[in-house]
Amino acid sequence: MREVDVALVGLGGLGCPAAWALRRDVRSMRLIDEDRVERSNLHRQVLFGEADVGRLKVEAAADALRGFVEVEVVPAHLAPENAHALLRGARVVLEGSDNLPTKFLVSDVTSEGAIPVVHGACLGWQATVLPVIQGAGACYRCVFEELPEGEAGSCVTAGVFGPVTSVAGAIMAADAVRVLRGELEVAGTLARYDGWAQTFRATRFGRREGCRCPREEPPR
Repeated sequence: MREVDVALVGLGGLGCPAAWALRRDVRSMRLIDEDRVERSNLHRQVLFGEADVGRLKVEAAADALRGFVEVEVVPAHLAPENAHALLRGARVVLEGSDNLPTKFLVSDVTSEGAIPVVHGACLGWQATVLPVIQGAGACYRCVFEELPEGEAGSCVTAGVFGPVTSVAGAIMAADAVRVLRGELEVAGTLARYDGWAQTFRATRFGRREGCRCPREEPPR
């Protein structure tokens, strides 16, 4: 993989608004997603329209973004056997997947490769965003520790509100810009947005004792 400013894992309700918000702030993006656009996606996946239903998300998103930013299209599922290759060369990864195994996989791969990552999640009216810079604060495992047993809630089972995903995607984009500028103080700060209560909270976490993430400070 060639070098890119941003690699986006997932072009759903988080990845779409994040990519759109970043289109004038970065020079290149790698879009990673294997899914196709469904009509039920359209209320929250702002890069797509009715004419895109049935198309690969990465292709439809690339059409929306070209002219603003250089786009690399990867119509693939991120898995343990290809994750290192698909994320290699990214200056920062934006992880907006809708399942916990992928989130933990991205956390581990970016930690091993010393690649900064911004994790995002949204369920119902709630959204969280966590930027990680290796050695400069908590990683995803520091905060959430291990993959839970049993089934977790998902957009399919619990629903998700489009405006909340757009807010979360915009926060992810803002954090990505700060990471690219070398602002280390953003690392490990978990932002929590409640769209129903209209509240926003941010809590900075330090490295959890015993976590596998690196201890060393990143080069300046």
